[in-house]
Amino acid sequence: MIGEIIFEIAIEVTVSSEIGSVQAFELENQTVLGGDGSWLTSLREDARKKAIEIGFPAPSEEIWRYSRVEDLTSLSLRVGLSKPIIKLFDGVPPLLDGLKASLVASSSLYLEVAPGSLDIYDQAKNSEVLSVSHISDITKPHWDEYLLMDDFFSAYSLAYSQDHYVISIADNAKIDEPIVISYRVPGEDVAFLPRVVVVLGDGSQANVIEFISSEPSVSFVGANFLSCLGAGSNLYHYQIQDLSKDGYIVANCSARISDHAKLEFGVFSFGGSYARVRAESHLDGADAKAYLKAAYFASGSQMLDFRTLQDHHAPNTFSELLFKGAVSENSHSVYSGLVRIEEGASRSDAFQTNRNLVLSEGARADSVPNLDIRENNVRCSHASAVGPIDPEMVFYLESRGIDPERAKRIIVKGFFNEIMEGIASSEAVEVINELVDIKLRETL
Repeated sequence: MIGEIIFEIAIEVTVSSEIGSVQAFELENQTVLGGDGSWLTSLREDARKKAIEIGFPAPSEEIWRYSRVEDLTSLSLRVGLSKPIIKLFDGVPPLLDGLKASLVASSSLYLEVAPGSLDIYDQAKNSEVLSVSHISDITKPHWDEYLLMDDFFSAYSLAYSQDHYVISIADNAKIDEPIVISYRVPGEDVAFLPRVVVVLGDGSQANVIEFISSEPSVSFVGANFLSCLGAGSNLYHYQIQDLSKDGYIVANCSARISDHAKLEFGVFSFGGSYARVRAESHLDGADAKAYLKAAYFASGSQMLDFRTLQDHHAPNTFSELLFKGAVSENSHSVYSGLVRIEEGASRSDAFQTNRNLVLSEGARADSVPNLDIRENNVRCSHASAVGPIDPEMVFYLESRGIDPERAKRIIVKGFFNEIMEGIASSEAVEVINELVDIKLRETL
């Protein structure tokens, strides 16, 4: 039994249901990964049909405008269809690199996810309030309707992901130390499709940090993260991406936020040849709140692509988005965001801001904020800015004896400080600052 894991002894669970593998993104006449319950098998087949209906995306479609999604068609990838091996351990895993080690040392629970395997290191012994399950080992949940998004990659991964886990947190549980999820991305022409669902009980609180990295070889990650926040719960969720320069990622992050619940979500993107994040916050309950933030830094020929939705369904809801990025050399960033106020969501506030620094003549940043307001008595605004470093700021620092290149690095670091100051996890801040410093050393 994989579901409802109790973190007391180290065990290994092996499930022998190998189906083989299939060619990535080819859907006709392929078998989905079966589930132990009919609800999951049916849902996966629905997802396969949905992916066929939507079709592989093209840059001519509005939601893929500016993207480099066509790059993925040149990759020869396969998707494994065996259920994963799950191992449980006490203590901290050995042989971690410095960045990851700093996250893990302070974690309450560390999950290392790789294609076909999950290693669990439980340090805080939270088994009474925290459980981890493979999705095939749970009964039909109340949130299953949110698993299938209107997106090719989300539908595709739901049909074919072997690495689909559910983290459940009990009502009124307060887990102070972060739950760290590390994705170990192989480079053997495998399409890695991790899916994580975090379900917070009423009045609970958790801090989740995702860390996505890869070896220096071609890889693809189709990551999906769904959070369901019970009434009065708080979730702090940070996704840190540092793939190799040959890596590709298309990530979907969606949150369903109930009455009086609060989400703080941050995405921090530094790696990959093409990296796309779709982040959606659905404020379903009255007085729900969502704070969305991002820091990203592109260099070389990278493309970092962000699409967001702040979706207000209920009255007295609040959302605030601040995305800040820097592009250098021949890189390109895209931000496209939508604030939508549905009928019935009166007295709601929504704010959306995107700011970009262009550090080289060959770099480019596109910013497209949007509003869709269908209710009266609301407050909404959006703003965007794209431009170079202010030369007067450089001159000011030079006049105090700082050389021009160092002055630019100081200004860029300060540009991101507004994001860093609002992050609840000091461990995440430490890692993000180090990744920004690496980019600065490489480009300025």
